[in-house]
Amino acid sequence: MDRSDDKVERAGRDRRRAKRPAQIDLLYREHAPALRRRLRARLGSSEDANDLVHDAFARLLGASAAGALNQPAAFLNRVVRNLLIDRSRRLAVRAPHVAIGTDVEIAVPPGQADKIELEQMRKRYSQIVQSLPRRMREVFILHRIEGLAYKEIAARLDISVRTVEWHIAEAIARIGKELDRE
Repeated sequence: MDRSDDKVERAGRDRRRAKRPAQIDLLYREHAPALRRRLRARLGSSEDANDLVHDAFARLLGASAAGALNQPAAFLNRVVRNLLIDRSRRLAVRAPHVAIGTDVEIAVPPGQADKIELEQMRKRYSQIVQSLPRRMREVFILHRIEGLAYKEIAARLDISVRTVEWHIAEAIARIGKELDRE
């Protein structure tokens, strides 16, 4: 291959790269709303749907051969399908939330030592929750005890959903740290 052929090939690659963001933008405008609706119906959460659509387009942008795809919409649908599979696997291995309340019945009755230990743990847990900063404690209780969703808490307290997420994560981290001290 001589230098002129090399220059022509590089120029062609550069033109394809320049077109690629415009192609992705067009693909996004055409397919993202439908994908979002489909995922919202399947997942029951517009936030999760938005996250998956975002992740799918991020993967499409990251794909080195995305400019050379014959059917980018089909590729995008496959990426979304793979993301759904990954999500379901992640959720399957995640430990379920277990409420630590006094109204929870245990399948096998504990012995006296277990009852005492459980009661001490509940007291310690309550003390740690009470020691959290006021707003963090309020957000944590609304979510974990009253069972409100992040959006509901945000609306009730007039704060952003992101702030609610931060308060919950920080509360869990602090409670875990305090419980580990023992």
